[in-house]
Amino acid sequence: MNLKAKYLSTAKMAELLDINSRWLREHRGNIFQEGVHYHFPYGFSNCRWNVSAMLEWVETSSHSTEVDNIISSICE
Repeated sequence: MNLKAKYLSTAKMAELLDINSRWLREHRGNIFQEGVHYHFPYGFSNCRWNVSAMLEWVETSSHSTEVDNIISSICE
């Protein structure tokens, strides 16, 4: 896999992170923010994931607070 790529398809991002691509799609707009973690480039029907933002999400512990806030807002 080309780790120098700035953006990856959902399938390739799932492979890079070793998670299910369905899980990624289901959490767009919840855990992952459009314009930060993924983008829909003009002319593309599928999103492209920002590699650096996703690696930062995996590698930092700050995402747990963000996820907790999102879950709290959904459950209210």
